[in-house]
Amino acid sequence: MTSLSCERHEELQREIASLETTLKKDEAATQQYDKDIAALGGKEGLTRLLEQAQIKADQLRPLEFVNSPRERKLSAIETKFAILKPTAEAFKAAQPK
Repeated sequence: MTSLSCERHEELQREIASLETTLKKDEAATQQYDKDIAALGGKEGLTRLLEQAQIKADQLRPLEFVNSPRERKLSAIETKFAILKPTAEAFKAAQPK
C-alpha cells in the first residue's frame, strides 16, 4: 500500500471505531429507555400517565383564567402601594409625638 492509502485506511479505521463506540452508547441508551418504560408499566402505563397529565392540565387551565385577573389586581395594588408608601411615611413622620 502507498502511504496515502495507508493514511486513508487508518483514518477509516478510526472512524469505524468511533462509530462502533457511538453505536454501543446508543444501544445502552435504548436498553435503559426500554427498562424505564417497563418500570412505568409499559406502553399502557405511559399512556395512562399521559392521560392523567392531560386531565390535570385541563383542570388547571380554568384556574389560570380565574387567577390571572386576580394577579393583575394584586400587581396594581402593589404598584399603588409602592407609590403611596413614601408619602404615608413622610406624613407619619410629620405627626407630633
